[in-house]
Amino acid sequence: MNSLFKPELIQFASYKLLKLNIEDIQETDNSDEEVQFVMDNKAELSFNTDNKLIKTRLDISITRLASLDDFVVAKAVIAVEYVFVVQNFEELHHIDENDVLQIDQNLTDSIKAIAYSTTRGLLMDKFRDTSLDGIILPVIDPRKGLQDNAKK
Repeated sequence: MNSLFKPELIQFASYKLLKLNIEDIQETDNSDEEVQFVMDNKAELSFNTDNKLIKTRLDISITRLASLDDFVVAKAVIAVEYVFVVQNFEELHHIDENDVLQIDQNLTDSIKAIAYSTTRGLLMDKFRDTSLDGIILPVIDPRKGLQDNAKK
């Protein structure tokens, strides 16, 4: 079956930075070339089929480690919520025989990718002049790189 998904029919309705906690644990001059980052993330999608809305919440935790001894230099916990309007949402979902909402995979992947990429830019600004200055969220495959928790 061909997808009826059209990315140009997705619109941002709103976004909200729900949480941004940055904890500098150890003084650093950000000059260590061997700095390592450990990142964990989760995407949660909620759907309002009547109003053609998809709410996406991204939860990201980042730990910066000193390269020589894996000592924790800084930690950040981030939560961002986005709301999207999908103009042709009625064409991109259905209720299956088990009464479960099924959403076009291209739509959910695109929503997660848009939210994650937007968060990347937001964090580049928010991390400026902290121990996390210079970190850029890596490019990921949204099907594999974001833990998914979808809700109706």
